[in-house]
Amino acid sequence: MTLTNTTKLRSVTVNGDFAEDASAAVVAEGGEAQVITPSVDIAGNETGDWTWSATAEGRTGEVAGDTGVDVDGDPGLIYSGPAGNAVRVSFKNLDVAAGLIAPEAADTVTAAILKNNDVIAFADEGFVAELDAVTAEFNADTYVGGLQSGDVIRVALIGGGEETLDLDVAEGGSVDIV
Repeated sequence: MTLTNTTKLRSVTVNGDFAEDASAAVVAEGGEAQVITPSVDIAGNETGDWTWSATAEGRTGEVAGDTGVDVDGDPGLIYSGPAGNAVRVSFKNLDVAAGLIAPEAADTVTAAILKNNDVIAFADEGFVAELDAVTAEFNADTYVGGLQSGDVIRVALIGGGEETLDLDVAEGGSVDIV
């Protein structure tokens, strides 16, 4: 038996870091995708399978995901590679602190990897409170499968309290899609 017309599913590697955001406004029980500064290799959108967009619209449209988060129109990496592909997505050292308005003790935040508007993985640290006293560092590593052309991968902050959070995101950290 001979296999014919087979296609090896693989994606071009993408990496970068987080841009500084001194005014991240995370809506209560909602999310805000973070701006990623792609590495020099993909800065000109020469990625093959990935295109950076400051206002990415996911393939699934304006529908909130399974957790009620809607980040359509937020920054993200748009996939255009072969259908059915799976990639490893990780981020490290996403540093978040309280902004000008200190959160209340009951307000919490975490970071997550999203495919379109669906949360694929929450940060290893879970939801963190007391941001007025500490800087939280978030990290996550997971596989995202079943990719279709037009899907958007994002890293977003997710609010877990009842108020909108004013947060500061430090420049740096790392994001990798392999």
